Amino acid sequence: MIHYMINAWLDRRQPKLELIEKNSGNIIGRWQGRGLQQLFNSGLISYEELASNDRTDSKQLVKALILELTCEELCGRCLYER
Repeated sequence: MIHYMINAWLDRRQPKLELIEKNSGNIIGRWQGRGLQQLFNSGLISYEELASNDRTDSKQLVKALILELTCEELCGRCLYER
């Protein structure tokens, strides 16, 4: 089974969020700047979800980020764009 970890540095001057595959340490996805802000504005992710210690919330957030990555790679655009 593949396990993921989310690292978020939101209080920095240049905030960023990373989705990391735990076993290998590989960064699967990285959002920063405008792309990160659009994830929040679209409702795809929230500060509450990122701060939650609930496993269900974490799994939902990882799924949403993986879906977003897939859409960006396959469609060339983000889920929240029309």
